[in-house]
Amino acid sequence: MNRKLATGLAVSAVLLALLLLRVDAAEVTAAFAAARPGWLALTLALHLGVLSLKAVRWGVVLDAVPHGPRPRWLTFDALFLGYFGNYVLPAKLGELGRSALYSDRSGLPLTATLATILFERLVDAAVLVAAFYVVVLSGALPFALPAWMETSARTAGLAALAGLLGLAWVARRGPLQGRLATLQRHVEAALSGLAPLRDARVIGITVAWTALIWSVEAASIGTVLRAFGHPLPAAGAVVQMVISSFAIAAPSAPGGLGIHQWVTVLVLDPWGVPAADATAASLVMTFAVVLWVVPLGLAGLWRQGSSLGALQRAVDAQRNPERG
Repeated sequence: MNRKLATGLAVSAVLLALLLLRVDAAEVTAAFAAARPGWLALTLALHLGVLSLKAVRWGVVLDAVPHGPRPRWLTFDALFLGYFGNYVLPAKLGELGRSALYSDRSGLPLTATLATILFERLVDAAVLVAAFYVVVLSGALPFALPAWMETSARTAGLAALAGLLGLAWVARRGPLQGRLATLQRHVEAALSGLAPLRDARVIGITVAWTALIWSVEAASIGTVLRAFGHPLPAAGAVVQMVISSFAIAAPSAPGGLGIHQWVTVLVLDPWGVPAADATAASLVMTFAVVLWVVPLGLAGLWRQGSSLGALQRAVDAQRNPERG
């Protein structure tokens, strides 16, 4: 078993075991039994909307990178494959699989494709931290901000800003010489993927799409809490969204299982959401993504004429080019 996957499974197992010491499984079952189907259905629909909007945003970023025409549905299929890998096959495919599929079908170098995804991730982080501080500075929080939460948000914000500035500097500086001469081809390909950072209009459009994406995500948190009988203020939805989004980046089982549940229980407690209901809501949020990315990710592979095995071989070839 891959070491990263094994570590993630172990972390999730420990966290879930600790959660069971705090939350009665029977109460979680009762929460599901009392959930309102209409709000649950809306939550599932909103999650599909979030994923689809991310495909549209990635298309905007890719349009700014010079390369040939891409097959219809490729952006959508590759993105869903990436989430399929992240949620179901961590450390095997994920973003490398997404990039490999897009690169193979479009002709855009893999490093350039990865650069567009890195740009997206940094914009995501910047927008999330900005949303967090809008809530904090508005005085909408019903509690004093814990030191760990403020420190985490500040660190994430500074890291995202530094990353974006660093990428912008590299994108404008051009190809590197000297000691990196042997890597020139890969450097130039990566620089082509950073083309969006040289266009203020593309940056603005990307930020606007990102703000819309996370607004819909926050709305889905509100709907799932309503399904369990807990109308949540917008501030609560934003805080849960921001903290959980950064938290699940840590090693864990598919979908951030264990980590996402703990974060949701802790973050929603000041708003009076019982631990059992928060746990149930978190499980729905995780399922809402898996529900879409598994069938649509596999359907995308079929539509693009590929397979998990072929994609894994492509990823392995990129990781170990000397063996090719």
